[in-house]
Amino acid sequence: MAAKKIKDTDYLYLSGYVHAKESSLVGRERLERMLDSRSAQDALKVLEDAGWQLPDPCGPVELEAVLSQRRAAIFTELGELAPEPAVVDVFRLRYDYHNAKCLIKAAAVGAEAGPLLSGAGRVPPEKLSAAFLEGAWDTLPPLLAKAMREANETLARTGDPQLADFLLDKAYFAELAKAGETARSPFLKGYAALQVDAANLRGLVRAWRSHKDADFIALALAEGGSVKREALLEKAETPEAALALFAHSGLAPALSAAAAAATGGKLSELERLCDSLQNAYLSEAKLAPFGEKPLLAYLGAVEAELSAVRLVMTGHFAGLPAEMTRARLREGV
Repeated sequence: MAAKKIKDTDYLYLSGYVHAKESSLVGRERLERMLDSRSAQDALKVLEDAGWQLPDPCGPVELEAVLSQRRAAIFTELGELAPEPAVVDVFRLRYDYHNAKCLIKAAAVGAEAGPLLSGAGRVPPEKLSAAFLEGAWDTLPPLLAKAMREANETLARTGDPQLADFLLDKAYFAELAKAGETARSPFLKGYAALQVDAANLRGLVRAWRSHKDADFIALALAEGGSVKREALLEKAETPEAALALFAHSGLAPALSAAAAAATGGKLSELERLCDSLQNAYLSEAKLAPFGEKPLLAYLGAVEAELSAVRLVMTGHFAGLPAEMTRARLREGV
């Protein structure tokens, strides 16, 4: 029997719900107040005034736990409410693969991965850990299980964690594309393609900076972007030609920063612009009255909020000047 087609109107309640919750996000104005606070405690007070429940004391470790728990709770709630869970899975997938990387690398050196695992994925970290340690691959989503098994074997054989990461990243992007197909959402498919484009652009720039060869680049580049992998591989030895392929993509505004980073400029500025452009793509969805777009916009806003809070508070904990932190903030928060 064919799966029931989800209509925009099936999202009426949830769209109204997330539109109402947008006002509770930290937002740029509060972030600026946090940046201008004289101490970390004053900055945390801004969060408390916005309704955040924080432990006392609240240092870097405690704040990271708060951020992780907040993300996991929001994803779980909206995953249960969404007519099509694949829409929320687009944001949960990255934490499954983050957890997979942590488990595989920790096992390779005999360390404990527990403190690094996130509860925001589709698979609870305890279940993922047990499946990995016991080889119970059939209890996991098939693509994730296959990628974890191959990555673990690759790391054991080569001792190169980067090769294991490449395998997991490619599986992540494959699942991302699959989620877009499952949700039957052109907007979601566009977001998935933009994420692949951003990963491939950053991967090329890092490869050029490190003078990696064509074989390495072939391993690093993923399928599924608006700029085809085959076209990138053909031009990879000539950075100017390869970057020109992105000229009509959503990453066009980041190409000057990419060219500069490829020759030794700031990689952090390229990272900031790529993240900002992905935020901008999602923020356009806020204008839709209902359907999957408002949900996607809200999920993107939550991720941007949590990342921005972490960045601002890391600056305070480290005693960095406010302007240094402000320059690293992504647009669209």
